[in-house]
Amino acid sequence: MPAYIEIAEDIRHRITSGELAGGDRLPTERELCERWDVSPITVRKALESLRADGLIYGVRGKGTFVRKPQQLVRSAPKRYWRPHTKATFLNEAKEAGRAVTVQADVHRTYAPGEVADRLGIERGTDVQRITYLIRMDEQPVSSSVCWEPLALTGGTEIEDPTRGPLANTGIVPRFDSIGVHVDAVREALHVRMPTADEADTLDIPPGVPVIAIDQAFRAGDIVVQVADIVFAADRYRLEYDMEIK
Repeated sequence: MPAYIEIAEDIRHRITSGELAGGDRLPTERELCERWDVSPITVRKALESLRADGLIYGVRGKGTFVRKPQQLVRSAPKRYWRPHTKATFLNEAKEAGRAVTVQADVHRTYAPGEVADRLGIERGTDVQRITYLIRMDEQPVSSSVCWEPLALTGGTEIEDPTRGPLANTGIVPRFDSIGVHVDAVREALHVRMPTADEADTLDIPPGVPVIAIDQAFRAGDIVVQVADIVFAADRYRLEYDMEIK
């Protein structure tokens, strides 16, 4: 048996037997080399095999960890119902017992053609562009980019959704605070293979698709936000609970 397979099978057994639990850190590459008396190339090949099977993931600068087996649950449309005081992903993380970190970037820009069309505004109109990378237990789970018309939010306390008293409360309470009543959301889901950048950003093993969501929130006839969301299909379970009329 090739050495890399033997190493991978040993770690796989320790994971499936429960000796290594979700979130546990694996020995370093150097420690595995010393333990098995093999080269770094052999160890990397073993770890890549386990990563391809979805059993482990890496965190830059911190090491390699066992992936938690349970998926996060994304329930719609309840995730947007009033009342709520937290962003929807915070509730999902809490229910799954995960710790959340959010990397966000906010800046003013001009609406490009497609975005302007989705928002129903003139091309080149001022918008706020917000990008998010969400990690749970340090594992990246989703990335997104959102646009909001500054004609609605400019000069208000919600202009920057990452700052102020309403930061991380979610789109519904944010816009309620300025008298804009969000009453509808449309989501179009697409299952596809990730781009190279998406696979790198979200640490997606080979062969795992992503679910891409085109999202739009409305308040009556006004579109208040559009977003493009991407997450690895093996990390979320989608649930829909809807009335039939």
